[in-house]
Amino acid sequence: MNIAVCDDEKIFREALTDKLKEYSRLRSVQFTISEFADGSELLSSKETFDMIFLDQQMSSVSGIDTIRELRQRNVGTRIVFVSSYSDIVFETMKYSAYRFLVKPVERDKLFEALDSAIREDSTSNKIVVKDTEFGNSIVIPEKEIIYVQAENIYALVITAGGTYRYMNSISALHQELSEGVFFRSNRSYLINLEHVKSFSKSEITLSNGQKALLSKLKYKDFKNTYYNYLRNNRTG
Repeated sequence: MNIAVCDDEKIFREALTDKLKEYSRLRSVQFTISEFADGSELLSSKETFDMIFLDQQMSSVSGIDTIRELRQRNVGTRIVFVSSYSDIVFETMKYSAYRFLVKPVERDKLFEALDSAIREDSTSNKIVVKDTEFGNSIVIPEKEIIYVQAENIYALVITAGGTYRYMNSISALHQELSEGVFFRSNRSYLINLEHVKSFSKSEITLSNGQKALLSKLKYKDFKNTYYNYLRNNRTG
């Protein structure tokens, strides 16, 4: 796992890095850790990170400004805020922050966040996509996909964190994704059944408010597939 620690105070960077190394040793998980002294340094990096630990109060670019810019770049990386300013927690939620940890970071809470992220990654199929603005290759879990839309010979992958380009056809991507989780509603749309909010005979409304066209010839098949998915994924 490639991890970034961004904090303008060296003592806090080092303390968090030590805890991450302890987790790596105890859990036998390989970490590559990069430290940044400011949000501007992180934003200038060409590396792709699996998780970013981000302070709020920094001398040049704040944590909120940093996560805002990353999301505008369609970077869906898990971002954990590590800050003494707990009043910003709701602001961080606007940008899909993964966790909010209060300084000084408690070992158990840090380990819980890491356990959760690794557990999610281990149970999810992943695909390689391209950042549509900068062209960086990014690995995303398939469960983050809301829907896919055909784009000429490629496919656009839409997630809550941004839009990416899959460098092959929508049909090729469908074959790569888990069977029974995604449905090809017409020639241009491939939807994640987990993100279906409602549907009619002609369209499907998804969790982000977008609508995918539903072919009349596929309406019956969609209903059967979706209801089977619901039955197989009931909780409680």
